Amino acid sequence: MSALSDVAAKGTAVSVGAQLVRFVLQIGSMIVLARLLVPADFGLVAMVTAVIGVAEIVRDLGLSTAAIQARTLSEAERSNLFWANTALGTACAGIALALTPVIVAIYDEPRLSQVVPPLAAVFVLSGLDTQLRADLARSLRFRSLATSDVISQGTGMLAAVLLALAGAGFWALVAQPVVAAFMSLVVNAVNCRWVPGRPRRSVSIRPFLRFGVRLMGTQALSYGTKNIDNIALGAVWGPASLGLYSRAYQLLMTPLNQINTPLTRVAVPILSKLQDDKDTFVRYAGRAQLVGCYVTATMLIVAAALADPLISLLFGDTWEGLAPIFALLALGGVFRSISQLSYWLFLATGRTGSMLRLDVWCQPLMMIVIVAGVPWGPEGVAIGHLVAYSSYWVVSLIAVGRVTGMSVRPLFIKAVTAVGLVGVPSAAAAWGATHLVGPAWAQLAVGCVAAVAVIGLVALVLPVVRRDLAFLLEFLRRAVRR
Repeated sequence: MSALSDVAAKGTAVSVGAQLVRFVLQIGSMIVLARLLVPADFGLVAMVTAVIGVAEIVRDLGLSTAAIQARTLSEAERSNLFWANTALGTACAGIALALTPVIVAIYDEPRLSQVVPPLAAVFVLSGLDTQLRADLARSLRFRSLATSDVISQGTGMLAAVLLALAGAGFWALVAQPVVAAFMSLVVNAVNCRWVPGRPRRSVSIRPFLRFGVRLMGTQALSYGTKNIDNIALGAVWGPASLGLYSRAYQLLMTPLNQINTPLTRVAVPILSKLQDDKDTFVRYAGRAQLVGCYVTATMLIVAAALADPLISLLFGDTWEGLAPIFALLALGGVFRSISQLSYWLFLATGRTGSMLRLDVWCQPLMMIVIVAGVPWGPEGVAIGHLVAYSSYWVVSLIAVGRVTGMSVRPLFIKAVTAVGLVGVPSAAAAWGATHLVGPAWAQLAVGCVAAVAVIGLVALVLPVVRRDLAFLLEFLRRAVRR
């Protein structure tokens, strides 16, 4: 492997390691908060975040990714980008406050007028933080980013748990993102040791804006697809059903984000540096896909098979009905995971315009499919989620192949091979093993053992799987090597 490959391996190891710490913290706080609060508390906060969360995308405007992807970035451009994101964050906070009466009216829930103002402060804090994080990523300082993530998320979760223990109710969930955003800003400012200069009108950031606006359009459409389920369920079925669905959704997204976020953080700057070397770029893209296909996809399919004992063990009897929702969402998560590759390829080659043109027609169709499940409650929406994201994986990979000139047939074959020959058999074995024992913890244990045994057997029998797993193990070995 080359020096850049070593940087990618170590960056991935540091980022994934930090994400694992965050995963433990998030799962721990999720379990504790689920036993201290009621589903309606989660539903109340989810009602607000589903609506104003889109402002987080506007606040970034794609400028963080534009700064990371750019071949060159002057000091004056950095300063102008910093002030642009700060102004956008402040403007988003003001708009969220102004929309408070509208949000209250949508859900017919007066308590939301107390929830919006503190959550709006997150936009200002994140606006100040945006280019600090971008600078750390651009300079491949993955360890500093990982430190920031762990400290900020850890303090936010600690604050939420302490408030919940004190009987603060939904205020515990409101405080969590505010504390996390503040701590992220402080830690990144210390690590960057950079003071932005004054804004300069003579220095143009138009190329960054052009890249960023296209990316923002894509992210806004994607946000709508990811949150239309929460809005529709909250409006039709109320906070209790939404709270149930949002717990299942968070249980899916917690591990998914722990993997996809650090991989994106490493893959985009690495692939961006290779965008002018087509052969190496294609080779690295194929390797990047292996993690999603063999690790994330297999983990989610097995989790779907073990949904009943997993939910019983984590949340107890209070959350009856959560398991089938989570199982369906986890199967949809498989396709969300492996479709990350097309997202990385669009960004790394600077083709945000092509990605936006794809999403302008694709994402609204996905929203329609998801909302079509609302009459059947959370389970119906989860089925819509599965259909929408499996379709998007196929369409987005074909589209990125056309605009980049890459052959995506090998990528399709690799994904189908991994999911069909490793993920599905291991999940079937895990599900079958749960019928051998009684207690939930024992079902989880024998299910996981059965899944690992099948993966080992498949690797022993099929050379193509054995080669892919050998590469992942070598990548892991280089990642942890000093």
